[in-house]
Amino acid sequence: MSASHTVGLYLDTPTILDAPGYLEALQEHLGLNLVILGFSGELPESVLALSPYDAIPPSDDGLQALLCRHLDGRPSATSLAPVRESAGPHMRLGGSDAHLRRAIERCRSLGLRVWLLGGGWTANDFEVVTFCPGKEAVNRWYEAVYRHMATAYGVDGLDVTHARFPMTSFPRGMFLCTCPDCAAIATAMDFDMEHMIADLRSAHRQLARLDGERLAAVLSAAMGSGDVFQALGLNPGVYEWFTFRARLLERNIARFRDAVHQAAGADFVFGVDTYPASLAMFVGHDLTRWDRFSDFASPLVSHLDIFPMRTVIAWAGFLRELCPPVGEAGALRLISRFVGYDGLNLPERVADFALDAPDCEYRNVPLVDFVLLDTAKARLYLPAAIPSYPIIQGGGAPHHWPRESIERIMTGLLEQGHQGYMLQGTQSLVTYPG
Repeated sequence: MSASHTVGLYLDTPTILDAPGYLEALQEHLGLNLVILGFSGELPESVLALSPYDAIPPSDDGLQALLCRHLDGRPSATSLAPVRESAGPHMRLGGSDAHLRRAIERCRSLGLRVWLLGGGWTANDFEVVTFCPGKEAVNRWYEAVYRHMATAYGVDGLDVTHARFPMTSFPRGMFLCTCPDCAAIATAMDFDMEHMIADLRSAHRQLARLDGERLAAVLSAAMGSGDVFQALGLNPGVYEWFTFRARLLERNIARFRDAVHQAAGADFVFGVDTYPASLAMFVGHDLTRWDRFSDFASPLVSHLDIFPMRTVIAWAGFLRELCPPVGEAGALRLISRFVGYDGLNLPERVADFALDAPDCEYRNVPLVDFVLLDTAKARLYLPAAIPSYPIIQGGGAPHHWPRESIERIMTGLLEQGHQGYMLQGTQSLVTYPG
């Protein structure tokens, strides 16, 4: 396989240390030239001292004080269990520098580039545990963690995931954060938090007043998302809300990149992965401005089930609650059209999405077309000069896409102008041991 493009793989330390010959097999059969290694090291006391937690482990009250706030004023998390055993946001207790360094040395001995994988504000999607990007204590922590990761291990780059608000399949996450810290930042950035909140609440009331016939007309095939704002009478604050959230994250990540470059050098790679392009603005990702704060883009299209598929279903359910006459098939069609998936002919029954089934991502949905639609949008929206490496399934993390589909996607990505791809798992592509 050509080495003219990047072929990366997300790996953990035990796999690298305990699977002899695995990396060599990937180099031979896949052209692997980059490992994105999950951070499993130890943080020094100088970094731990900057943890925003009130104690280690933190109290529930201390954690809740650091979380995003919904429009209704409540903290974002449905459960604090995922973060109770951590030293700070997105950083587990424990770890071994010795094991991490051995894994890095193993990759280096084979001529592989190594990036470390860090985490961002959304510590857990499923419990909607999102630390507030408006809180200086949280951002100071991330900056210190990233500087340490960039300078202590001799790696080539740092890849940050979950640097966003919760995934769109949890609609509540789209209405974070309205805390006083975020309101103050909004004012400093020429946004008006009270105005945005008022317009969001007005939009909810406006949608609730629509009947099925009116809603179907508004979201007809002749209308796009921009038309919807006008036809529904949505006030400017709705659009401003999603723009503000994207600008807030942009400001913070640019700060982190500057700090990392200052500490590790201008050639050190720092970047964050991107949410699927069709839904990106709803989690605070504006792909058109990605080069302002990231050295690369990694459109995350490896999870069709929990990202776009569950989003279409969740939003359709919300529509049906507001407007029951629209029906299941109608709601699914309308949401698919609104987010730009209508050309994929997605199922018109929730049951036919087969969510949670091992083959749900290709049983009744066009896997290859689905992935390549969002990656085409990503390449179109991203600044032309920024390298892009979409994240796709290679098997087993968590799903096994068919090998033929993965190979078609790989070819399609390069034809679209992406500079390579990142794999999650390899079981569909390489037999190991073999």
